[in-house]
Amino acid sequence: MNALPALDSASFDARLPLSVQLLSNEECSPAQQRETRLALRVLAAPSETPEEPDPMLVRLEAKLDLALEIALLGHHPERPPLTPCRLGLDSIAWLSDHPWRVGDTVQIALSPNPDSALMLFLAARIEAQSPTPDESYAITARLQLPADEQTSPLWERWVFRRHRRAILER
Repeated sequence: MNALPALDSASFDARLPLSVQLLSNEECSPAQQRETRLALRVLAAPSETPEEPDPMLVRLEAKLDLALEIALLGHHPERPPLTPCRLGLDSIAWLSDHPWRVGDTVQIALSPNPDSALMLFLAARIEAQSPTPDESYAITARLQLPADEQTSPLWERWVFRRHRRAILER
């Protein structure tokens, strides 16, 4: 993932299901914004567990996870391809097979876990692109998160958590 450009904030690298398409408006649809906000509530929720968690709670959580995934698979049957990406607090970088025009507003559909059908829909403006040695393009886009009071803090909490985990794994 060395070909990914540096971002100007805390970030982490991953290979995640990601797709990009032009966005006619400046923001994602209200339904996609709501779905993203609800997904981020799950992702940003506290995740610390006691040394020996209650087996009944673990089983209940596993059942809820299964029910959520089954429902999401019906809602999002198509999976975007795994894409090398770098996610930051206010921008995203990824490798693309084709160039994007600087200034275009795009919708990024992103699954925060390769094994999950959970999707985030993020509006972003293409800021930069550069060719890579393997004939792809390194794209950087500035996020345009909805102007509500929840989405930005939830996104930041999730990115910081993944950033800290990446540091610990080094």
